[in-house]
Amino acid sequence: MKIHSFKFFLIILLCVTLCGCSAAGSVENLLTPPKLTEEQNEIYRELINSVGNVKLKYPRSGDYRSAFVVKDIDDEPGDEAMVFYESKNVSSGESALRLKIFDKTDGKWSAVYDLACAGSEVDSISFSKLGGMERTDIIVCYTLLNQTEKMFSVLNYSDKTPNVLYSSAYSALMVYDLNNDGQNELLAVTTDKLNQRSTAMLFTEEENGFVKLSETDLSGGAADYLRASTGKLTEDKNAIFLDYTMGGGQSGTDVIYCYGNSLFCPDSVGQNPSSAIISRLVNDYMSEIYCSDIDNDGFVEIPVTSPLPGYETLTKPEQLCAVQWYTVTDDKFTAEYYSYFSGKYRFALLFPNRWKGVVSATADFANNEIVFVSYDPERGFEGSSELMRIRAVDKDDAAAMEAAGSLEVLGESEETLYCCIESAGYKTWALALTESELQNSFIIL
Repeated sequence: MKIHSFKFFLIILLCVTLCGCSAAGSVENLLTPPKLTEEQNEIYRELINSVGNVKLKYPRSGDYRSAFVVKDIDDEPGDEAMVFYESKNVSSGESALRLKIFDKTDGKWSAVYDLACAGSEVDSISFSKLGGMERTDIIVCYTLLNQTEKMFSVLNYSDKTPNVLYSSAYSALMVYDLNNDGQNELLAVTTDKLNQRSTAMLFTEEENGFVKLSETDLSGGAADYLRASTGKLTEDKNAIFLDYTMGGGQSGTDVIYCYGNSLFCPDSVGQNPSSAIISRLVNDYMSEIYCSDIDNDGFVEIPVTSPLPGYETLTKPEQLCAVQWYTVTDDKFTAEYYSYFSGKYRFALLFPNRWKGVVSATADFANNEIVFVSYDPERGFEGSSELMRIRAVDKDDAAAMEAAGSLEVLGESEETLYCCIESAGYKTWALALTESELQNSFIIL
């Protein structure tokens, strides 16, 4: 019996080991919590003394990942401590997720306030000085029980009391100097999925409190916001770029900027039928693409996909697409570059004007190559000729590196060497790129 019990134990141990990260939720109680520092232990003991046994809760993202956050959050000398925990004893209707605040007096931590949180899990906690105010605002983001809805709260702390300035559901959140006045604002996006409506709101803090400066409707096509990033459209125009998925393999972008303190969003990419701009396609060939300063000029471009020549009549899952990069000029999207973009191999090739409509590409994944070919609109691929290949070589693959030894090197990243293979006679074609054109149009992502 002992032998059978030992074998059973080994099987269970092996299953847990093989499951790795995917089993993290089911073996949560077997994991060892992070070792607490001496200061954290002191705070933890005071927490237990004030509320009994608790389960510590850890922010899932952001710069502060500990359940214990020690920071000066008021106008008095010295730090305060904030601890997220889950309480077993709460009143009906109250959140079990709590935030306990501690203050230090005569070198000893003591609990001063217990706050019911606006969600069931802590997504992040951050700190900012909004507007021209010197006091520190605490921004806490939460997820709810269904894990799809999110809430945020803005608090400040004074006289040993946290004051909730604002609390709301949100889809995207960003602290940034959007109106370029030298002070940070908070931009919050809310989404009404039932009515397919998204709204952006801009907040700041003034002497009379937390103030909404402006709000504007967005495209309304977002099923879920994937990424919020900041950058410049021009030297004096800051912007926030909201990349989102529409579902069904389609993505888009909302671009938000200010005139004074008023928010403005031009017709979103993919939402204005008269603009002839379509949204981005995601399939096995085309990975998710985000806004980027693709040409490294300091200004952000917005990607839009369209089928490469020869792929227009194929179904969307079969399409290999070009990526056109747009900027915003006079509140309208204007095209800057037409390119091939490889999310798999992490490079882009900007097409010269003479390539548009007459050059296409195919993917040779077996050899880690993208093949660029001429294209005849009347004959299709039957009349095509190979121009060149760009090969992505894994630096850890000794055989592949040796085979690439005789090829022209375009560039390299930490993991990948990029080589060019030109077809016979390519240099005599009008479509051939000069050496400088090739170097200037090849971009490692």
